[in-house]
Amino acid sequence: MIELIAHRGYSSRNPENTLASFDDAVNSGFPYIELDVHLSNDSVPIVMHDDSVNRTTNGSGLISELSLEQIKDLDAGSWFDKKFSSEKVPTFEEVLARYKYRAHIFVEIKSDEEYLLKCIKKVWDKSLGDESSKQDDSRSRLPIPGISIISFLPNQILKSKQIFPDAPLHGLLLLSSTTEDVSFCVSNGIEGFLPYIGNLNKEVVELAHQNGLYVGAWGFSSPDEISAAMELNLDGITIDWPELAYSKISSIKEGGKA
Repeated sequence: MIELIAHRGYSSRNPENTLASFDDAVNSGFPYIELDVHLSNDSVPIVMHDDSVNRTTNGSGLISELSLEQIKDLDAGSWFDKKFSSEKVPTFEEVLARYKYRAHIFVEIKSDEEYLLKCIKKVWDKSLGDESSKQDDSRSRLPIPGISIISFLPNQILKSKQIFPDAPLHGLLLLSSTTEDVSFCVSNGIEGFLPYIGNLNKEVVELAHQNGLYVGAWGFSSPDEISAAMELNLDGITIDWPELAYSKISSIKEGGKA
């Protein structure tokens, strides 16, 4: 079965990157969750996709210019639906406290500052402590609890390999999907090859698998694209609607109409 990674949580029916969204994903049986992290101006890792709070809260301004206290005063749910008006912007530490033993967390690094990686590592170590060794090895190469570091920034992935040497996956997000991209990952010891689904082809996927890479894809706009992912033999897909994807995959496997 392809690993279904809940993109910013169950973001098709909850405000993205909120505890409500992550709760929905994990409680619905999808323990692989993806989130994005930025640093507040008082160096607290904040879970939000954009570098500003404008789009997904009732506030405005760059995260890097706002304190944790200011960010915590914001409504992070009403933009999606008024019933989520009580949702707050979570910190990375709050997410770990809630899901650290129940989920594998894909952390997307959005900026090129090495200090962000060090702050994330500090929170991870503090949260897991000695319990970090208790992993569910039955879940292939992505154990629970676990953390994977992903980014579009090659330098951040290379730095993450030094800061998070024991992470099961360091993944390079890509718009392209070429043999040169595969070679870059292989030559730099990057285990995860994560291109945009619209640019993936079977030849490149096979080459990546031959070189031992974990091959995932992102950018799915419809469950109808799941058929292509199945034909490509991908290891994981990042989607907003995990239950729809699961139903589609099950239908394909049962010989139903794709």
